[in-house]
Amino acid sequence: MATGRGGADCVRTACSYCGVGCGIEVRTTPGPAGPVIAGVAGDPLHPTNRGRLCTKGATHAELMGSTKGRALTALIRPRRGEPPVPAPVDDAVAAAGQRLRAILDTHGPDAIALYVSGQLSLEAQYLATKLAKGFIRTAHLEANSRLCMASAASGYKQSLGADGPPGSYDDIDRADLFFVIGANMAPWPRSATSTRSVAPR
Repeated sequence: MATGRGGADCVRTACSYCGVGCGIEVRTTPGPAGPVIAGVAGDPLHPTNRGRLCTKGATHAELMGSTKGRALTALIRPRRGEPPVPAPVDDAVAAAGQRLRAILDTHGPDAIALYVSGQLSLEAQYLATKLAKGFIRTAHLEANSRLCMASAASGYKQSLGADGPPGSYDDIDRADLFFVIGANMAPWPRSATSTRSVAPR
């Protein structure tokens, strides 16, 4: 952690949105209940994005500062049909564990399913898989990354011959031509070293 302008602390970390794993620098200032996010910027030293951020990544501070529609504490529903009540995080985690253990003991491992996210890191995905298949012993593990990428993978395979997104950020500065379908290149951030230009559609 480094100290930045105005006494703000700066923490280098990874963006919490998609699975690309862009590096971000989070500036925090002291608040009444702990550090408060004061601003977010792309990490120029990170090899994935080299300081670039999409709109979602650049608005972390606004997201974390908003109190509308966000749970600000853990919630526990005492019984089915009752409204959830605020609870300490440790109590909520313990309650979830106890209820999952009761389901497992009563109905068996296949009564539990995990639905995980493409936003997980490889390490977190590995732990979720170990939890599901190694500990709980359920066969029911699914991710939105497989479901939402099914059409994209099919399109990549048919159009480009491989079912993975082609190219990398390095290609942007080295390309002589961009062929873009279904996207607007106007807001695309150019790097400081880029000398290429993109012709409008």
